[in-house]
Amino acid sequence: MKRGKVEEWWRKTIAQEKPGPLGMAAQGALLVCTLPYGAIVLLRGFFYATKMLATLKVPVPVVSFGNITAGGGGKTPAAIWCAKRLLEKGIKPGIASRGYNPEGRGDDGPNDEAMLLKEELPDVPHVWDADRAKAAGRLVKEHGCSVVILDDGFQHRRLHRTLDIVLVDALNPFGYGYLMPRGLLREPPSALRRATHIVITRSNLVSRDELVKIRQRIRDVEEGVKLSEAVHQPVGVFFAGGKREDVETLRGRKVYAFCGIANPQAFLITLSNLGATVVGMRSFGDHHIYSQEELGEVWSEARERSAELVVTTQKDRVKCGWREGAAPPLAEVRVEFELVRGKEAIESALDFIVKSLSQ
Repeated sequence: MKRGKVEEWWRKTIAQEKPGPLGMAAQGALLVCTLPYGAIVLLRGFFYATKMLATLKVPVPVVSFGNITAGGGGKTPAAIWCAKRLLEKGIKPGIASRGYNPEGRGDDGPNDEAMLLKEELPDVPHVWDADRAKAAGRLVKEHGCSVVILDDGFQHRRLHRTLDIVLVDALNPFGYGYLMPRGLLREPPSALRRATHIVITRSNLVSRDELVKIRQRIRDVEEGVKLSEAVHQPVGVFFAGGKREDVETLRGRKVYAFCGIANPQAFLITLSNLGATVVGMRSFGDHHIYSQEELGEVWSEARERSAELVVTTQKDRVKCGWREGAAPPLAEVRVEFELVRGKEAIESALDFIVKSLSQ
């Protein structure tokens, strides 16, 4: 079975609230598998807490964006936002990320995060390496960066960080309540105590009552944590050739959507909130590398459903290209990370870093 199909089955299985007999058996088997995983997580945490495992430092501030669940949360848009803010302040940032390389190749391998960062931040050095401490060292020594930004760094405790910012996705804040593989939790919610700041992302895609519950759950874990809220704000609809239109261009139009992200529901809700009529949607596994056959199937189904546009995310568009001349045309809905509540806490922390570098 292909990796994408396995991931699709896994995500559907863990999301079922009232599974049938087969679903219950699968969930039970996955629950058993959480025991060794949980033991490893706890043991690793103990080793770092007791300093049996060393934490390395680089001679510049380190700002980490991460989460406690697998995938999603908007870490890369947050890292981009942070880099742009530092650039505006005259600071040279660099981004260190694990990267994602399904074919196991070197720096020329397929990596949607790297392609997205290169497009959004062409002048910001980006080093991806499973050893984030090594990547951070390269950014300082080889590129002369004044600040290192970690994209997906919360679990990479080997590297000391100045700010440890954890993103909690409002649409699925606690990964169905179970550690992987039964749920999406990489660590138990108690790990949030390590964070210097917590940001609830996609806060506009849930009700105010649900948002209050999430905030209270976080406060129950760590009452004094600095808590903020953010949205992934749609900022434009892009077409081949650099053409850009306002997001209002989607209102009332029939669109067929596709994406390979950890939380396709967020993309679907965003399109609906923009007034688009979604006549069909196909979701692939996170970081999916598209084949020409798969893309052909997407366009074929879009035509069958009389879609006016095929729409996707920027993260997916950098992988599949613009497909110029395709009918219906491809449109990219671009979003940007935006703090909407409690932003002073994070912005003042970044300003403090900037001031410390200027002294």
